[in-house]
Amino acid sequence: MSAQSSASPEFALEVKNLMKSYGAYPGVWDVSLTVEQGTLHGFLGPNGSGKTTTMKCVMGLLHKTSGLIKVFGEEPHGDARELKKRVGYMPESPSFPAYLKGREVLITYGRIRAASDGARLREESRSLLQQVGLADAAEKPFGKYSRGMQTRLGIAVAMLGKPDLLILDEPTEGLDPVGVADVRNLLEGLVSEGRSVLLSSHQLSEVKQMCGKVTVVNKGRTVIEGSVEDLAKRLHGGIVYRAEFDSLAPDLMDELKTVDGVSEVTSVEEDVVAVLISKDYDVRPLLARLAVKHGSLLLSCEREETPLEELFISLVKENK
Repeated sequence: MSAQSSASPEFALEVKNLMKSYGAYPGVWDVSLTVEQGTLHGFLGPNGSGKTTTMKCVMGLLHKTSGLIKVFGEEPHGDARELKKRVGYMPESPSFPAYLKGREVLITYGRIRAASDGARLREESRSLLQQVGLADAAEKPFGKYSRGMQTRLGIAVAMLGKPDLLILDEPTEGLDPVGVADVRNLLEGLVSEGRSVLLSSHQLSEVKQMCGKVTVVNKGRTVIEGSVEDLAKRLHGGIVYRAEFDSLAPDLMDELKTVDGVSEVTSVEEDVVAVLISKDYDVRPLLARLAVKHGSLLLSCEREETPLEELFISLVKENK
């Protein structure tokens, strides 16, 4: 099997109707997700929702009960060595032999994965330790690493061999704000190079900042997949704008409610309304024209951003 397909597939990863049962207990019941090539995709869900099981099935660490998994358009069969070289994986709470130094961890696991060899592997190990901020800890035993340092080393191991797809389970766990920012910059840099990342995280603010799309799972099922904006539409039934007018006469309020695509107009405070629109378009020019028509001015109009935490909690509660 060639490491590179002759035709480049649209998706780095496709999972359809994945099921993984442990006897009578379904760990994953019906999970589907798609990671587009060259994107950073968030994977969200409460503890026990099936995220880690899904990722282990993708990596072949668990055998799926049913469903479809494709990596760069191919279904992994047998050892699928060449295909697996294109994928790097970091499990939650990565662990390595305590006596191995950071540099030795990378060289040892690089040899196991046949990521590269000899001088190239040693050079790659030095470069990766630099990228994840562990250059000064290269000769320190893993057993002496802090939780954040362990996470950084796990990311470096996943990056061995320059994989085209990275699957990272909680890569910001245990990191301080500076460390989280470093990881964000690192992952955004990889995506800018054309690589793809599936990121599982409880750091919802970071997911919103980094990821173009997200998949939310709960109780072993996919709840929704799309952009954060798509999730907000589902929660609110549309897009919400907060508009402030110089004066809000009753006739202006009445006409606002008749505009095509406007689902609801709610008074927030004096001369300020929340406008819910069902169509995905910029309503601000229309509001400005209506204001002038009714002898007023549109002072401000901002699209409201719903916190991802609120969306996440709402979607999970909706699917209990």
